[in-house]
Amino acid sequence: MPAYDLFHTPLVNAVFHNALLLSFLLFGSAIAYVIYQRFFHPLASVPGPFWASLTRLWITKHSWDGDMHRVMIALHAKHGALVRNGPNEVSVADLASIKTIYGAGSKFRKSDWYSVWQGHRTFDLFGERDEKVHGKQRSLISQAYSMTSLKDLEPYVDGSVNKFLDNMGERQGKVVDMGKWAQLFAFG
Repeated sequence: MPAYDLFHTPLVNAVFHNALLLSFLLFGSAIAYVIYQRFFHPLASVPGPFWASLTRLWITKHSWDGDMHRVMIALHAKHGALVRNGPNEVSVADLASIKTIYGAGSKFRKSDWYSVWQGHRTFDLFGERDEKVHGKQRSLISQAYSMTSLKDLEPYVDGSVNKFLDNMGERQGKVVDMGKWAQLFAFG
């Protein structure tokens, strides 16, 4: 009786061929993604790290390592005012561009990143992404930040500054927990 060859059955052949086809499709898709991101994506001309153009894992790694600020400064020194730091993200280090992007009346919409800050609060000037809602919220508190209101608060600010400076003068030459004192100054 002939030995039964398990590896040359029609079922095993079909599974092998399907796995091989799937492998080629996945590899081809990965190559196509890399080519698109590097050469055809709208941000392809913005310089930056290779891995940053492909995945957010690059920025996640540097955030985790705690060196993102140093890395971004070095990248801006190397590449200039614009650096691609994610597949769909650009870091901007140019004052005029920042004013264009974030200034009043800007045509740029806030990204989904801001929704993390807003959470479930219905009133949040920083995180609010809808310009009409943001404008209504801003008008509710704008009086508190008017020059007249700020001038009325000046004696209180001066008093707080003087009290802080007096306390620092009393502790001159001693080790001071500046974190504690900055918090007392800001909220005390």
